[in-house]
Amino acid sequence: GDPSTGQHRWTLDETASRDIIRHALEQGINFYDTAIAYQNGSSERYVGRALREMAKREEVVLATKFLPRTAAQIAEGISGKQAITRSLDQSLRNLGMDYIDLYIYHIWDYNTPVIDVLEALHTAVTAGKVRA
Repeated sequence: GDPSTGQHRWTLDETASRDIIRHALEQGINFYDTAIAYQNGSSERYVGRALREMAKREEVVLATKFLPRTAAQIAEGISGKQAITRSLDQSLRNLGMDYIDLYIYHIWDYNTPVIDVLEALHTAVTAGKVRA
């Protein structure tokens, strides 16, 4: 992700990231993992652009992660389900993809009942936005 944004300054720019992804694909690596939180979504954008240009979508496995609701979202009355759906939709836009193979709960949300999380994930799978 973009080293000028987000919490880590040691990340690589898009050119260096693309070189690594290209080399990995040439070596037969087909699993790529990112998260919406990595450098404010720029990691997803970098990975998505590289994979769209360098690989066939059906030949790679793409994982990304979502975060729990923020205090601001809770104060606004945004439910856990709504927060997950919004995060997923933003990740799909960032990635430039129609679906994610593996959607991971990055950090536990103690303010959202687990049934709400499971229902949101089930909805994402049945909508075809997430495979697992």
